[in-house]
Amino acid sequence: MDRLDEIRQLLFTNKKVLVNDLSDHYQVSVVTIRKDLACLEKEGVAKRIYGGAVLSEDASPIVSYHADPILASLAEEACQKINDGDNIFLGSGKTCCHLAKCLGRFKHLSVVTNNITALSDLLQAGARVYLLGGEVTSVDNQTLFSSPENPSTFTGNIYVTKAFTSVSGVDLKAGLTVNSIISTYIYHKLPSIAKSWYLMVDHTKFNRTAMYPVATLSDIKCLISDHVTEDYAAVLRELNVELRVPGV
Repeated sequence: MDRLDEIRQLLFTNKKVLVNDLSDHYQVSVVTIRKDLACLEKEGVAKRIYGGAVLSEDASPIVSYHADPILASLAEEACQKINDGDNIFLGSGKTCCHLAKCLGRFKHLSVVTNNITALSDLLQAGARVYLLGGEVTSVDNQTLFSSPENPSTFTGNIYVTKAFTSVSGVDLKAGLTVNSIISTYIYHKLPSIAKSWYLMVDHTKFNRTAMYPVATLSDIKCLISDHVTEDYAAVLRELNVELRVPGV
């Protein structure tokens, strides 16, 4: 994903971006960022303001996504970690939507989620679904999720055996990062509300840093990816984090 796509996602997620923040984050000039915002304004996504841009009133996310064979393989691998009767948390994004399509094979599954796009598949799977409320937003302009402003209202009453999520970036120094500041509240709470955290990320997410840090690699129990380089594999072994690669 290029810089323009990421800025587009930030606009849909946070409704506002600032030139100086983006310039610092991407290590490019403010002139370059202003050109990016001008392109997004021409698309009808952004409306430029002094010092940045806000999401255009006419912009709306596309609430559909296309099947992706790599993400589907990660979802299938994740299914190997689910048992009948589990209580799970399902995160937002396309990878988690693929996982939702696989859950019909399980019985007596309870799912806590903020993934609105996956809701139809979860209900068709026969799962008992607990949908977290809050503001509806998107980070990929394709899938929707809800973001509670005060996670303490549900984290004190919820405990799941397993959590399945993705993130926007994985980096050895920055850890796990996302592009939604509201989503950070949920991710910060995951280690305390889930016995085990399973992270599903394709190879494009490595050596990438999104806007907001949410956890470290040591916080997860298992990383599921289509390809992991040896430097990451070595760190995972050192942290005693299980690594699962479909077909390997």
